Amino acid sequence: MFIRKFVPPKERMLKEKLGVDERDAVILSMFAKNPEVSQTDLAEALKLSQPSINARVQKLKKKGLLSLTAGIEFNKTDMYMARVDFTAPNSEEILSQLQNCSFFVNGFIMSGSNNVSVFIVGHDLQRIENIISMHLRSNPDIKDINMSVVVSSAKPFIYSVDIEKEENSDCENCDKCKNKKE
Repeated sequence: MFIRKFVPPKERMLKEKLGVDERDAVILSMFAKNPEVSQTDLAEALKLSQPSINARVQKLKKKGLLSLTAGIEFNKTDMYMARVDFTAPNSEEILSQLQNCSFFVNGFIMSGSNNVSVFIVGHDLQRIENIISMHLRSNPDIKDINMSVVVSSAKPFIYSVDIEKEENSDCENCDKCKNKKE
């Protein structure tokens, strides 16, 4: 028998907004705590069959509520990461161009004084500075660039980097990154 816990109203609203039930919420919580949790462990915790768990996991993945990413854990490496905030009228175009840069971790369109925020990673700060200068400071549409070096993260921060591509990227020519479609 599945025992229902008391759920405060705010949490119930989030589940409703996401379209998940109590069992889905347990699955998501268990994956959040341990991304390598087995479907057998999930089945035992929820008292469901493994095929039922598999169906729920696939449904959550299809809805975009469960995604597993392989990558590098920032706090466990000697890599540097910078957050760069700026203002650009063509924010989607800028983020699209950065997609092909092997040093680009992620980018966001924001509200507030700057409308774009990007994360760039590299093995030294000079390389990050060069990337920012070549891709952002040289663009006349980009204004008010502010860079902050990320010192550590409160939770594990996993980012994907194509190491082979990174080793072959010198960022000496902006067109190289824009044209790479690997």
